[in-house]
Amino acid sequence: MPPADPPFLHRLLSTRAQQERSVMSSARLRGPRAAAVATAAFLVLGGAAPALATSGGDIPHHPVLTNKPSLPTSYTIPGDKTYPEGIARQQHTPYFYVGSTTDGTIYRGDIHQGATKVFLPGGEDGRVSVAGMKTDSSGRLVVAGGATGKVFVYDTRTRALLHVFDTGRTDVFLNDVALAPNGDAYISDSIHPALWHITAAELKSKRVDQPLRVGVDLTNSPMVYDAGFNGNGLVVTGDGRYVLLADYNDYAFYRVDLRTHQVVPIDLGGAEGISGDGLLLRGHTLTAVTELDNPDGQIAVLKLNGDYTKAHVVSVEHGHGMHSPSTAAFDGHDLLIVNFQFQIADPQLPFNVVRVHTR
Repeated sequence: MPPADPPFLHRLLSTRAQQERSVMSSARLRGPRAAAVATAAFLVLGGAAPALATSGGDIPHHPVLTNKPSLPTSYTIPGDKTYPEGIARQQHTPYFYVGSTTDGTIYRGDIHQGATKVFLPGGEDGRVSVAGMKTDSSGRLVVAGGATGKVFVYDTRTRALLHVFDTGRTDVFLNDVALAPNGDAYISDSIHPALWHITAAELKSKRVDQPLRVGVDLTNSPMVYDAGFNGNGLVVTGDGRYVLLADYNDYAFYRVDLRTHQVVPIDLGGAEGISGDGLLLRGHTLTAVTELDNPDGQIAVLKLNGDYTKAHVVSVEHGHGMHSPSTAAFDGHDLLIVNFQFQIADPQLPFNVVRVHTR
């Protein structure tokens, strides 16, 4: 366990350790459980971002290439107990945001500079830990609060707290955030079988404290919640009809219909070992980032069919400066990947975000 962590993280780590022991004994889990919601990276050697190839094949591995010498290949994050997890790249600005799971600090980075700075100190507004996050077109930063059961929303221009959406529950872990084309936000829950929903109207309102409501109840769906971490990375399709949701425990992906609430497993064509701590979607190309079974990280690129019910693996990559990563954000054709290093007692310092070129 990370040394000298605050009480909140001790409780979270203890919960996760118990969950992992339970999941290890589950017959449904096909491989050894790695650390959990993770992302972290050590400095990439050399002066350019390593490239991620995308040629065909089930699980090909490709040589590292180089590109983009003008941008840093790594962005450092202050602190020796930060354990950063989520990341948001703010469009039409040079900024990205990263959050600490240990104390809720949110950092802001500039893609042209190699170090991030504190944007919002930890502990403010009851924000004692943060996981996934996204920025919307109005300059709002939407932050999932993990075991706090809350989602925090901030104005990136003024740093003002705009909203606190509260589940009112303690048996939850709000993990990741996805934004729909209509401005709605969806939040995955790794412990409680629910897909949470914030409407665009709620985000625009002047009311700060609001309830966080269930968008889709997953209790009786094909996506079975076991002990451990279940719902994790998620994205909304370009037409706004579906959420694609990763089941971290079971190396599985599901299509959730936001109109009918029907949940359908996505057929991966027999591919194994593909997990989604963080998901990104462009058109029908899904990128999944995880550390599960892969301390050197895994980037899987999958091509989805027209109705998002089937996918085939285009490529799988490891390395590229990843070190127990959790998630990523697009920066043009690059990925900005957070190296979480969750539960690593002696983490590689400094914590950082690495840049990986994707074409």
